[in-house]
Amino acid sequence: MTETLPLNKTLTMNLLYKYRPLNDLLFKELYYQELYFSSYSELNDPLDLSVRIEFRPTEINQIESLFWFLFKTTLKISPEKIADNEKLNNRKLLAFNKNKKLRTVYKELLFDKLNQLALNQEFISFDKLENILLSTSNAIPFKLDISNFQVEIKRLTTKFLENSYITCFSERNDNFLMWSHYASKHYGICLEFTLENSGLFPYKISKYKNHNKEEYLKRISERQVEETIFWERIGKVKYQDKQPYINFFDFIPVFDNEYDCDLIGISKGWVHEYAYELENAFLTKTTPWAYENEWRGININFDERKDPEERIYHYPLECLTGIYFGMRTPEEIKKRIYKIFNRYHTQNIKYFTCIPISGDKLAFKNWEYYNE
Repeated sequence: MTETLPLNKTLTMNLLYKYRPLNDLLFKELYYQELYFSSYSELNDPLDLSVRIEFRPTEINQIESLFWFLFKTTLKISPEKIADNEKLNNRKLLAFNKNKKLRTVYKELLFDKLNQLALNQEFISFDKLENILLSTSNAIPFKLDISNFQVEIKRLTTKFLENSYITCFSERNDNFLMWSHYASKHYGICLEFTLENSGLFPYKISKYKNHNKEEYLKRISERQVEETIFWERIGKVKYQDKQPYINFFDFIPVFDNEYDCDLIGISKGWVHEYAYELENAFLTKTTPWAYENEWRGININFDERKDPEERIYHYPLECLTGIYFGMRTPEEIKKRIYKIFNRYHTQNIKYFTCIPISGDKLAFKNWEYYNE
């Protein structure tokens, strides 16, 4: 008996969907219940996971943090030979740094210039900051190395703002464009996950309890496997006209402590607020993407870049409750996918196939495995 499901089956506080393309990796992902967390460079939106930095100070003492980065990127301390003009510039910089009166005058000047700009500029970009630094260069007796400052800011941006990872879901399983863009033009599939804890997604870690050489050497041996289930936040994406940004001065404790082991492990309480702020930024996309009705699992990473195999998570089979086949999914592919999960003898997973009901509308009907 065929049952056609109602149109617009969407998130009811606990249903999320994940579109998957038809390729060789799909069967591996299903067999091992894998979720891949994508990096900045792997996403189809070039603005995604690339939060901008703005330079709007809220209090004058924040300019001291800007001084620190400007001065350390200007001062030449390379063990290689330093040119005479660089030595002279170093001496002038160090003398200026010790002169409290001159530092105060320059600090007030930069603060005033940035605040004047903020009166009619919503976003103070690096280019605007550079223009202010160049226009006030006669207020200091040495030459700033703005180019090196830019390189350092870009390095830190890449490490902390473009080095996290996401896995994506949708509230909808019937979006015609999503099937085209993310499910191989309707040859792919869509997975349905039922979340028992609202706002949290379950993952699992499996490992052998022990490595027993004696058991290993037997022709037949049973080995116990320990499995840990943990739930992590999953967030709804919000859409707005402009790309999100973070404030340079707010993130100074992160940028200035990049090798702090507790920062990398995100175990200190004072670090969490920065991870949360970045997470919120990664849950913001521009309005052209609103049709995706996206939710995200986000892995904030303040450590070195992770290899692709380090970004594979696994989900418990209990949360996978449905598999939807596209309009063009071949029958042999449907059967192959069914066999992957049938080995568990689970009754938890239901199977459906898409049927078009108009030029851009989809409904679903039950699909059952059959032997030819």
